Amino acid sequence: MADIITVTGAVSHRITIDPSVWIFDDRKIDLAHFTGDLDEVQDDVPAYLKGTGAQWDKELKEGSLPPSESRSMIEERKALTGDYAMRLSWFLDNAQPDPAAVSLKLHREEGEPITLPLAQARRAILQFSKDGKPIRENGPVLLYLPDMWKQKEAPIDRIVSFELI
Repeated sequence: MADIITVTGAVSHRITIDPSVWIFDDRKIDLAHFTGDLDEVQDDVPAYLKGTGAQWDKELKEGSLPPSESRSMIEERKALTGDYAMRLSWFLDNAQPDPAAVSLKLHREEGEPITLPLAQARRAILQFSKDGKPIRENGPVLLYLPDMWKQKEAPIDRIVSFELI
């Protein structure tokens, strides 16, 4: 099993992503309490960046809090015990797909590659944490499409790279 995943193909920036550090990302989705539709999860990157910028400005003016005061122990423990996912679209956007790219090929450690229309792939989520631990068996991520999530179908697993074509 690979611990990292690459995004290659028809992109401006080939990127390597490491799901083991996503637990610290504020954009993560808590799957244990998520009962809605995957399409309801907003790609709220502008709001995220605005909030990050505001925090940066505040810390420049007022200084930052020591780590022990910035988050409570309860919040930190919760982050280490949940099931979490990230939107695939955030990583695809960072790779800057070529305008001609229409599909995403999922290369897997075992089995045939799976090709999805790019529009459908943008709606997917990548589960990276189960019970607060990285997904080692069949991981490092499990890919869910909206219909798979609603119908509780098995996710696409053993992904080692994404290739835009």
